[in-house]
Amino acid sequence: MGLLNRQPHEVARLETSLTDRIVETLTNEITSGQYKIGEVLPPEQIIADRLGVSRTALREAVSRLKADGLVNSKQGRGLAITAVTRPSVLRMHAADESNLDQILGIVELRRGFEIEAASLAASRRTDADLAAMREALQSMAAAIASDDIDAGVEADMRFHRAVAEATRNEHYLEFFRFLSRLLAYNLRVSRTRSAKAKRGTDAQNEHEFLYRAIEQGDPALARQCARNHIENTEARLSNNDYPRRPPGPAE
Repeated sequence: MGLLNRQPHEVARLETSLTDRIVETLTNEITSGQYKIGEVLPPEQIIADRLGVSRTALREAVSRLKADGLVNSKQGRGLAITAVTRPSVLRMHAADESNLDQILGIVELRRGFEIEAASLAASRRTDADLAAMREALQSMAAAIASDDIDAGVEADMRFHRAVAEATRNEHYLEFFRFLSRLLAYNLRVSRTRSAKAKRGTDAQNEHEFLYRAIEQGDPALARQCARNHIENTEARLSNNDYPRRPPGPAE
């Protein structure tokens, strides 16, 4: 497409999340042989306009590109290319939607990461972190009301990213970026099944309880709410004795 050219470009429509599609489009562009290391890409708004996506979606994709070592932010210059070949890093494949064991395996991985991230976020969150979580919650609620699964997945991702950022631990944020493709697919499967079963508000309530625990600065409560959310997600996916736990703390 030539990001430095003026022609608009349509992001390929695959059965993946919007962020995945942007990442793949930009990765193909950067590794196409058109650019050199150190070359600066256009401003984010211009790239977003040419791809026909929002700056929020683009920023999430750029975070993934940074984690892959393809670009880096230069003060006063924008995004500079730091590699022109695809990275050789650890890869994990998204679960097959028809394979429940694979899907639940991703949920188990989320359990270990998200519970501790929630606890740290409750101890270290800022007002800006809370604002980002609230905005994501509002977007999730709107997506449920309009039965927009794609918008719900994107908002859900923003919420969990805000929690990871609130840990103030760069390794949690980097690991979230690494897991983001798997998480997005996992969320899509979960939200699709919940929508069919008319259970979309269940996960919303769980996110609300988790937000309140983080807002209150209560690490133990945040850990419990995150555990409840993950275990209920597992129950929704397996449809086994759902719900297992209340969305918030036990009475």
